[in-house]
Amino acid sequence: MNIANIATAKNQFSRLIDRVKHGETILITERDKPVARLQPLDATEPALGAIHASGLLSPPERGFDLAAFLAAPRPATAIGHSLTAAILDDREDDR
Repeated sequence: MNIANIATAKNQFSRLIDRVKHGETILITERDKPVARLQPLDATEPALGAIHASGLLSPPERGFDLAAFLAAPRPATAIGHSLTAAILDDREDDR
C-alpha cells in the first residue's frame, strides 16, 4: 500500500486518483497517523446504489445557497477568545 500525507494528496489528487484507477490503494495520513484510504471500488458492487437503497444516503432536496450561507450571522465567541485560538486548541487536543 502506498502512503501520501494530506498536503501531497491535496496537491496531487488527480495523480493519486489515476493510480487508484489502475488498482493501487493509497493510505492518506495526517501527522503520520492514517486518516483515510483511497481504493478502487469493486465493479460488481454499486456502492452508492446500495447505500441509497439502505436508507443511509439520500440526495439533497435543494441546492446549496452560498449567498444565504455567507449572509447568515456568525456564532459569537466568548469574550477574550478568538476563532483562531479555538482552532489551535482543537489541534493541540488532536481532534
